[in-house]
Amino acid sequence: MPRLDVAAFVRAAATVAAALPGPLLEHLKALRTGQDGLGYLHLTDLPCTPGALPSTPASRPAPAERPLLAMEGWLVAICTAMGVPTAYRELYSGSLLQDIYPSPHAHPLSAQSSATPLSLHSEMLYHRWRPDFLLLACSRADHDGAAGTTVASARAALPLLGAAELEILREHRLACGTDLAFRHPDGSSPQAHVLVVDGDPADPRLAFDRELLEPGNPPARRALQALSEALDKVTDTVRMRPGDLLVLDNTRVVHGRTAFTPRWDGHDRWLHRMYARSVPPGSAGSAAALPYRIKPFVPW
Repeated sequence: MPRLDVAAFVRAAATVAAALPGPLLEHLKALRTGQDGLGYLHLTDLPCTPGALPSTPASRPAPAERPLLAMEGWLVAICTAMGVPTAYRELYSGSLLQDIYPSPHAHPLSAQSSATPLSLHSEMLYHRWRPDFLLLACSRADHDGAAGTTVASARAALPLLGAAELEILREHRLACGTDLAFRHPDGSSPQAHVLVVDGDPADPRLAFDRELLEPGNPPARRALQALSEALDKVTDTVRMRPGDLLVLDNTRVVHGRTAFTPRWDGHDRWLHRMYARSVPPGSAGSAAALPYRIKPFVPW
């Protein structure tokens, strides 16, 4: 029952992570250090028992006494291999392990939406402590196999932009709203100011969201539109099945989700989500002493 003592569970998962097969650890290291070239890793056929699953949740948070699910175990173990597992105080009530499932009343920008596609975006680009890695594990796919996670990399998209467009995105911070969990009680959004493109031109970092970025003038709008179109041209789609786990570098790729049709029968799509932040150089000992962190919202 991982939620009864999350810290102890994360420590146990880190022990498991250290014993993962060498080739898998090498792939995770390549992703962690930006050497993989793709910005994401799709693992398949991890041992799980989908026939023994409870019904797909219809509310949150998950009951503290819910027994461990196989894909939650894999998720936490691999998350510890990527960095420090990180939760966010305002998101899912600070839960480290998050259930992602369709909800009939979900906002279109929410991960729990289904009828409309979820646009390409960086996770929490407006947050000073945004996650470096996003991990998704699949316990149950949608009935029709239609749902796909879309992924597009900065390294592939940015060469399609002109020099003037790149200069705007590198040199000028753009106003950015926030997702629902981080808004004020009256529904208004705090304002962040985000640098869309950063880092070495050979290994760029990207902060992008079609819905939340607010370019303040025509040149910025044109540059952002050009980036949006370039990302569409290089988008891959990953369709997850039970036993699959997807690790995304949230600084080098953006992601979204295609639409799908739930049946509300207790067997709808069910993913598990976690975040990790990179361990700063020279701080491995302090990270090991604190198995996970909960970050409060601080806008850029």
